[in-house]
Amino acid sequence: MKSRLKPLVTTLACLTTLSGAAMAEESPFSANIGITSDYIYRGISQTNQRPALQGGFDYAHASGFYAGIWGSNVSWLADADPDVSNSLELDIYAGYSGEAGPIGYDVGLLQYYYPGKYPSGFTKPHTLEGYVGLSWEFLSFKYSHAFTNLFGFDDSRGSQYYDVSAAYPLTESLTLDAHYGFQRIRNADDYKDWSLGLTQTWAGYEFGLHYVDTDIKNDKLSDDRITVSVSRSF
Repeated sequence: MKSRLKPLVTTLACLTTLSGAAMAEESPFSANIGITSDYIYRGISQTNQRPALQGGFDYAHASGFYAGIWGSNVSWLADADPDVSNSLELDIYAGYSGEAGPIGYDVGLLQYYYPGKYPSGFTKPHTLEGYVGLSWEFLSFKYSHAFTNLFGFDDSRGSQYYDVSAAYPLTESLTLDAHYGFQRIRNADDYKDWSLGLTQTWAGYEFGLHYVDTDIKNDKLSDDRITVSVSRSF
């Protein structure tokens, strides 16, 4: 793992060095880059328990409208089928967020896209979800609804994901994170996932240490594990 992470750390350092003068004035545009020991999404490893380099670009208007794109290396599709040629996930999203008194709200669309080659008859994993989120102080809830098949599951349109999370500040720079999720998959088995960990900000970087698990049995990609990560926004 150390040999894999070394070039990723070098890339992170080079990119963040460029951020100073260019972002001196506040801008509606921002970017982020990060490294994680294992890209886990909704409790399941997307990289076969290997590291991932991730990053994205965002636009946020004063009105509350926002849009962005985010990407990560993945391997779960190619690992599952040797005839699949895919190593990248791209998320393209847009939405509107704001506040109504003490309650924050967020509504939008998210397109998951997995560029590559797929064999004939393969149900492509590209997924379009709509979401609605609510937040209050350190608590948040998000509901996601699939308008297409969900990540390659046949006849799974209408699947839903429920996310309850908390980010409780222990100090000005240290946050306790907790998450519980329920994935309802139409015409397939549902499952639950959860996580608990800490996020520390230091010198403009964000470091994470988290424990994650699911109730899925006999699947190493869903077993409990500890992940470490570092990211930077600029």
